[in-house]
Amino acid sequence: MQHIDITLYKLDIIKVLKKKKASEYGFIKYSNFKKLISHISNIKKQYIVRKIFLELLDDSIFIKKKNENINSYLYKFRSDRDICVTKKSITIDFI
Repeated sequence: MQHIDITLYKLDIIKVLKKKKASEYGFIKYSNFKKLISHISNIKKQYIVRKIFLELLDDSIFIKKKNENINSYLYKFRSDRDICVTKKSITIDFI
């Protein structure tokens, strides 16, 4: 089984979305962000793309808004000044 480090992809995706000024797109469907993430990361497996998106959502990189008419959500990329990217690392020592 292959291990993929999602952290590196997340940083690249954030950098490109900032460059494209994705915060100006407003609230859009997940499918649009899925295409962008897939294109930026060159990952075609939907499961991994979704996992990356959900981690970015958990890190508050995206704003989630319930669509009023239907049972779905719209997402917005946060603006540059709202995002503070930090790299998390854990060190485990075995004694």
